[in-house]
Amino acid sequence: MGLLDGFKAFFHQTVLKMQGKALTPEQEEELLSKLIMADFSLKKAQALLEQIKEKGNNVDVIREVLLSEAPPFEPLRDTSVPSVFFIIGVNGVGKTTTVAKLAHMYAKQGKNVVVVGADTFRAAAQDQLSTLVNRMPVTYVGGERGSDSGSILYKALLENPQASVFLVDTAGRIHTSRALIDELSKLIKVGKKFSEEFPQEVLLVLDGTQGIQGYRQAMSFVQGTPITGLVLTKMDSTAKGGMIFSIWDELKIPVKLVCFGQQLDDIDFYSPQRVVDAILGNNGGGNND
Repeated sequence: MGLLDGFKAFFHQTVLKMQGKALTPEQEEELLSKLIMADFSLKKAQALLEQIKEKGNNVDVIREVLLSEAPPFEPLRDTSVPSVFFIIGVNGVGKTTTVAKLAHMYAKQGKNVVVVGADTFRAAAQDQLSTLVNRMPVTYVGGERGSDSGSILYKALLENPQASVFLVDTAGRIHTSRALIDELSKLIKVGKKFSEEFPQEVLLVLDGTQGIQGYRQAMSFVQGTPITGLVLTKMDSTAKGGMIFSIWDELKIPVKLVCFGQQLDDIDFYSPQRVVDAILGNNGGGNND
C-alpha cells in the first residue's frame, strides 16, 4: 500500500468508526503522520490538526479544513491579446511535454500558437519538442544546440506579430544554480523589449510525486524569477499534493494547471476540490467556484 493509499484508508476507516465523534489522541497522532506522508510539511500538518481540533475535532471537518487551506483557483491570463508564457523547471519534471499539451489546448481553441524551443542546452530538447508539435496547427521556432536562447525568442516574437500565444520551452534549470536562473531572467527581459507586459505567465512545472523537493525548487526559483503559477505533473501516479499547501502559505503562488497522463489532452485547470478529494480518496470533483 502506497503512502497516499494509506492516507485514504485511514480517512475512510476513521469516518466509518468516528462519524460525528471526537478524534482520540491516537487518531490525532495518526492523522498528523498521514498528513506528513501526504507531503504536508510538519509545520503545516500541525497547523491543520489544530484547526481540525478547534472546529470540532472530528473527521467531518477534515475536508472542510483542507479545502479552506488549499490554494484557490486562479485562471491563466487572458489570451485575447498576445501573450507570452514561459515554462520553467528542472529537468525531468515534464516541462517540454507540458508545453506540447498547452499548445494542443490552445490550438483546439483556435488560437494562433507559436511554440518557441528556447532550450538549447539539452541535446534532444529541440527534436523532442518539434516532434511533439509538428502535427499540430502551430508554428515552431527553434535553434541549434548551444545557440542563444534570447535570439530564438526575439526571432519568434519579431516574425509572428499576429500570434495569440507564445509558449516558450526554457532549458531545464538546476534550481540551486544561480547562473542558470540569472540566464532565465535575461530571457524574460527579451520579451519586455516588445512589451513591458511580457511575459504574461511564468509557469513553474513541478513533479507532483517529488513532495518536499518540489517545495524546495519553488523556494529557489522564486528568488530570481517572477513566477505566476504552478503546473503539477504526474498527478496520475503516486502524487500526494501536500506540498502545494506550503508553497501557497509561504509564497502565495497559485496552482494553475494539473497534468495527469501522457496524452496531449491529459491536462486540466487546477481545482482545489479535486486535489482535496484526491488526498482523501474521494471520487467527488467539484468545480472551480
